Amino acid sequence: MEGRRPLRVREVRRHVRRRHGAGRMSARSRSTRIRRIAAIAAGIGLVVAGVGITAVNEQSAKAAAAAAVLDGFDPANIIDDAVMFNGSTMTASEIQTFLNGKQPTCASGATCLRTVKVDMPAMTANPMCKAIAAKKSQTAAQVIAAVGRACNVNPQVILVMLQKEQTLVTGRTPYSGETVSLIYRKATGLGCPDTAACDPAKYGLFNQLYGVAYWLVRYTTPPGTTGSGWTNYNWFPVGRTNGVLYHPNAACGAKAITIKNKATASLYYYTPYQPNAASLAAGWGLGNGCSSYGNRNFFLYFTTWFGSTHTVVTGAINTYWTAHKSTYGNPTGNAVTITANGGGTSQTFQKGTIYTSPAGSVGVAGSVLTKYNALGGPGGNLGWPRRAAVNRTGTNGGTAQAFQKGTVYVSTAGTAAVLAPIYSTFGANGYELGSLGWPAGDAVTSSAHGGATWQAFQGGRVVVASGKATTVTGKVLAIWKARSYEAGSLGWPTGNATTLTVAGKKGVLQSFQTGVVTVTNTAYTVTGSVGKNYLSAGGPTGYLRWPISANAQQSAGGGGWIQQFSNGIVSSNAKAGVHGISNSPTLTRYLGLKGPAGVLGWLKSNTKVSGGKVAAFTGGNIYASSKGAFSMTGPILTKYLQKKGQAGVLGWPTSQPVVKNGTTTQTFQHGRITWTKSGGAKASRT
Repeated sequence: MEGRRPLRVREVRRHVRRRHGAGRMSARSRSTRIRRIAAIAAGIGLVVAGVGITAVNEQSAKAAAAAAVLDGFDPANIIDDAVMFNGSTMTASEIQTFLNGKQPTCASGATCLRTVKVDMPAMTANPMCKAIAAKKSQTAAQVIAAVGRACNVNPQVILVMLQKEQTLVTGRTPYSGETVSLIYRKATGLGCPDTAACDPAKYGLFNQLYGVAYWLVRYTTPPGTTGSGWTNYNWFPVGRTNGVLYHPNAACGAKAITIKNKATASLYYYTPYQPNAASLAAGWGLGNGCSSYGNRNFFLYFTTWFGSTHTVVTGAINTYWTAHKSTYGNPTGNAVTITANGGGTSQTFQKGTIYTSPAGSVGVAGSVLTKYNALGGPGGNLGWPRRAAVNRTGTNGGTAQAFQKGTVYVSTAGTAAVLAPIYSTFGANGYELGSLGWPAGDAVTSSAHGGATWQAFQGGRVVVASGKATTVTGKVLAIWKARSYEAGSLGWPTGNATTLTVAGKKGVLQSFQTGVVTVTNTAYTVTGSVGKNYLSAGGPTGYLRWPISANAQQSAGGGGWIQQFSNGIVSSNAKAGVHGISNSPTLTRYLGLKGPAGVLGWLKSNTKVSGGKVAAFTGGNIYASSKGAFSMTGPILTKYLQKKGQAGVLGWPTSQPVVKNGTTTQTFQHGRITWTKSGGAKASRT
């Protein structure tokens, strides 16, 4: 909770009054302190002016510069949230260079922030700041950078706080009663109330730097700092009119202002007074007895050293923003120039980002912006936005926003970018109104089967392999999915689906790396050696036509595969090879004998000869002629072949083998062959 809070609430109030030079002192002491602060400011003004002619000329130039700067001072909006709460504006190296420039040499007996080193203790994470790792012998620049990153407070703000509190950026010699080490120990005045000595527990340069960042965030009531045990900082409310004093002396009066943001409110919690007209008119100098200088000097130092405390909107971005303020809200950062993809400028706002480039001035917001940033923004694959998001009327509706190299779509299917070359295929299919519907995810690259890129849509997938784009939809997609997409047995698609009508039967064929998928009433795959045979025979337009069964694995005869088609089969066996056979008496006989699992085994060939066909199998033959199709195995087949088969004296078989009383008989056109166990096979003519 607030256990690490540097001060009690009333101590914070006293502490901030003292630090801007108007606490519970005697009138003389108070006047002396306020004049000292103004003198410090004036001295720094000389350094900033840097004209090097005479003190009078330097003071004149300084005063004129300060007056010009303070023309832009708004007590209700001293600094934007986006400027104060940005911990990445300066690296440690950049901070060191800045400190070197502000105090090129270190005078004897004076503070010298650019050379001082401290140990940085480990700090655990809390609602205000991320964890910080312990490091030995760190420069002030390294500590400021680390604290800025951890607490997300602009290092430039921390530098200004050091300067306006103790003149540590430009360096100074101690006042009476001070020492250099004491100045460092209370660098930001943390833990030093007006009515008591400073809290030694808050001493140390690291504690002071960490504390100022911690409290600037704490005053904003970040998540995790409400409820029991937490102080509710509500006396400088954002968005509500409130009187803010000019000076600790209430008789000096107050002015009602409506504080516009958390950053400005944090400054008032830290130093709860606004400059009066005399303070503003004095520039870096003294106003009158009711003047205070803390927040004035913060504004002067920051603006003089680092530029505007506000984000600025100009040019084409301003034109677009003016027309769309309700959509994008207020700026949260200044414009940034980006050279990639033809170059342009971007600027962030509360509800989105506006871009201007040769493609035009366009805003991007919501989930489109999230996706755009995830893909690298203007420097990424999408390039610069070309048009504002538009509503589209595809399935369930959605929006689309066009960029140089693609489009981001938002629908119930998700938020996804479609890029070239998939985009052209998506367009050829009617975009989201076509068969593919809305994109369901970004493109994905897979290394399977040689590698390719695919993108999922509501109604299918688009695949780009070897520079060729194809689509997979419907039942073909379902069976590809069931086969584990590209990682499975089919591999990548090699062509788009084709609709064919063969012998009155309509179907769809799509080729893949290792086969084809066909869809008539049912979807089937034809792959491997069976698929190659099928395609070499013309696929659906060949003699086999459409598949009517899955490619089934068989274990008989050494194992293999067999697949049925509407006009035949194809079988594959390591010993017999891959062969197809059309619907015929031969196939009917073969299947009637249980195919590869029967006595004939696996098909080796099917040869057309004079008067008929001879189909050879690993376990026998089938002879088909006008007399019919008959199988032959064992000794009878051996004897038949000795007699030169159908071309010999016996002619074509006319019956299946018949077994009776221990004798097997098979008849032929011109004779018969009988076989007995004792006598073997014998041929005779009739």
